[in-house]
Amino acid sequence: MTIQALLGIDTDFSPVKSDPKPAGEMAFSMMFFSDIRKDITSSEKYDFITALTLFADQSKFTAVYLPERHFHEFGAIFPNSAVMAAYLIPQTKHIRFRTAGVSLPLHHPAEVVEWWAMNDILSNGRVDLGFGSGWNKPDFIYAPHNYDDRREKMTEQIAIVKQLWAGESVEFKGPDNAYYATKVYPRPIQKSLNVWMLVAQNDKGFEQAGASGHNVFTMLYGVDLASMERKISIYRAARKRAGFDPETGVVTLMLHTLIGDSISQVKCAVESPFKAYIRSSMEAHLASDSLQKKGAAEFGEQDKDSILEYAFQRYFKTGALFGTVEDGKRIVKQAQDIGVNEIACLMDFGVDYASVKDSLPHLEQLVAAYTGVK
Repeated sequence: MTIQALLGIDTDFSPVKSDPKPAGEMAFSMMFFSDIRKDITSSEKYDFITALTLFADQSKFTAVYLPERHFHEFGAIFPNSAVMAAYLIPQTKHIRFRTAGVSLPLHHPAEVVEWWAMNDILSNGRVDLGFGSGWNKPDFIYAPHNYDDRREKMTEQIAIVKQLWAGESVEFKGPDNAYYATKVYPRPIQKSLNVWMLVAQNDKGFEQAGASGHNVFTMLYGVDLASMERKISIYRAARKRAGFDPETGVVTLMLHTLIGDSISQVKCAVESPFKAYIRSSMEAHLASDSLQKKGAAEFGEQDKDSILEYAFQRYFKTGALFGTVEDGKRIVKQAQDIGVNEIACLMDFGVDYASVKDSLPHLEQLVAAYTGVK
């Protein structure tokens, strides 16, 4: 088995081809996930996130997405998205704060609601929550009994989070095995909660999100835009069968982003750091329990170098917002055509901070073409 097959990656670099569809609006948000640079302190990384969040707030991006990561250099500065949001919220006026996402089986649902209800109040109702099941086995030292059925646990706990957010009382078992009716305080400003479900490759995940009436946060991990179109169709059909308007669900697609003066300038800026980013992510995933069982332990450095080069070329050509404003527009149009409603621009994947900040006027120009912001 090749490492591409092991990771479930399509080997076709061809741009997505689809019938032309009317161009609609596209929402843009900013996302942070993974800064792995070792030449930058954690404090400098937080300063960078702050500067870009303020830019996004002033440039009328829709939201900023914050992750939850544990015990690995890949994303290690984000162990608690609620704390990061609490720091950023008072410095902003417009932008919404979303998670991509809370690994819900690691937490008690009442605890999650308490954290984010506080942030909802501090932000005057600018909070939405995205949830994932978690996947990294060491993360589950927080809740070891939840690992095996983590996907089912996530689904169950999303429903509980929504109940608690709405002010309902939910019974939880206490230390004496008695059940305690629990109502969470402080009460958030928003009476109901907008929910995103994190889904990557799994068709059943898209179907489940649609049937539950949730929005979807997804990425091009192991799939291209053409394959994603089919998954979005599964999501829309599931919404319709469950009685939800199939077109109102938001599909958010994460894309690594750097917009510049020329495609060659952007490639020069992103190639080395993006490969380091891919390698860090790959090491984390290859160490996962599921891929170890499939034989990941047998792959050597040459195999990893091969997938690294392949992955960079694939992402650069067809799976990221890399290049000029016009290059970006082509990718955005392809995303629109397959049914994406929002692009989450991933900004912290190792590119020199000065290059990222220099690129912001170009990104602002791209966003303005779809949102009407001048």
